[in-house]
Amino acid sequence: MILDTMDRLRLYRGLSPNLDFAIDSLQHLALDRMDNGEHDLLGDRVRLRLTETTLGETSLWEAHQKHIDLQLILKNRETICWAPVESIAGFGEYRGGLDVMTSDDPQPGTALALRPGMFAIFFPEDAHRPGLGAGTGRKAVIKIRVEDEPPPTHPPSQLTHLGTKRLQSDRLVLRPYKMEDAQDIYDHWASDDAVTRTLTFKTHPHVDVTRRILMEWINSYQSGQSYHWGIERNGELIGDIALMKWSDKQLDGEIGYCLSKKHWGQGIMTEALKRVLLFLFTELGFRRIVLKHDAQNPASGRVMQKAGLLMEGCERQALQRKNGEYGDIILYAALRDEWLKKQEDQGI
Repeated sequence: MILDTMDRLRLYRGLSPNLDFAIDSLQHLALDRMDNGEHDLLGDRVRLRLTETTLGETSLWEAHQKHIDLQLILKNRETICWAPVESIAGFGEYRGGLDVMTSDDPQPGTALALRPGMFAIFFPEDAHRPGLGAGTGRKAVIKIRVEDEPPPTHPPSQLTHLGTKRLQSDRLVLRPYKMEDAQDIYDHWASDDAVTRTLTFKTHPHVDVTRRILMEWINSYQSGQSYHWGIERNGELIGDIALMKWSDKQLDGEIGYCLSKKHWGQGIMTEALKRVLLFLFTELGFRRIVLKHDAQNPASGRVMQKAGLLMEGCERQALQRKNGEYGDIILYAALRDEWLKKQEDQGI
């Protein structure tokens, strides 16, 4: 059994070829925009089910023989109990077509408290009792066949994937990260409360946290489908910009960024954003790119406007801030043909 958060999911590649495929798929699937129900990721080797769950006080133990279960919580909190399969009594007849056997053994097992963004992976030797809690939740359950020939290294894509290619603009170099960057990342923005105040990640308490996260970023480059740049000016690493998620079907994606405070107000992030948009639209084949910002950070909205994006709306009370309060998210987007035409008209 494995319990962890989505930002660390890539650390578990190598346990199973089909699990690797599922992990790579989850890096770019826009689950919040996908319909509930079954989704075919790799035939009968890897299947995704998105479901609304009614949580309660009791549920049955279940176990599988031919599949790994990856359960990712998307909404609300859910408790899933775990126990070694041999410690659970009273399993009924194994239903091979569904690959499941169940038991009402009252043994409590070990309670795993999962919040949104956390996942648990259950192998055939792991019995699990999901669906415990209160209210209604939403989660993704991925069924991963245990024994199979190695699948493709990543899902087929309508996009032309090139990986994190080195990019240049008038003042900037956008490049892949390297492990030697950890101290600069920590010093220049990750440890600065002023930078992280309206961002989704917490201020790093020490550089070891930065090194661990940076290692995950660098490992993600191996897929050839990761787009995460360090922003460099005059040889100094000053910021970060990344394609956080995308859809092969919709040909759209979402960008996030941050910048060292001493470089604010100089047009640097606008320049970096425009260079990344040009790359995504003309070399990879994206159709639409979205950016969002906390309503309390209007400066970020000005960056998006100057980069040629249009405001599309406000997601009211959609953001839970670090202090627990809820706030609005402002949504901007750029459409490829429209954006490229605007750049051409401006002589860029």
